[in-house]
Amino acid sequence: MGETKINARIKLLRARELLINQFLSEIYEIILDDDRPILTIKFRKGFILYIRYNDFDEYSYQILFSQKKFDRIRYDNYDDKWNVSSKPHHFHPRNKQTALESRMIGKPGKDIPVLIQILKKLL
Repeated sequence: MGETKINARIKLLRARELLINQFLSEIYEIILDDDRPILTIKFRKGFILYIRYNDFDEYSYQILFSQKKFDRIRYDNYDDKWNVSSKPHHFHPRNKQTALESRMIGKPGKDIPVLIQILKKLL
């Protein structure tokens, strides 16, 4: 069964499993929202990871560092207004309002290992 046919909740469970396997001792809270397809992981270092999937193959991975505007890293495909070669997939770098090309494609098996490498640099 390919990941393109997996529903949002199953994608979140897979992402949660991969992240817990890598960062259990670095995590102090995990919330899997039953009403909305969103996973929240709070890290001991103070930042929060939000992962969202929906059943329309849209996704976002956001690392929030503070409540300051643009103090986040975000990968998503919710809009296609950004002029990047990976359109609609794009990356919003920390403290910038722009978007760049992204390697993420909305599939946990491919994206979460990339996200794990990004998180390791932050930890």
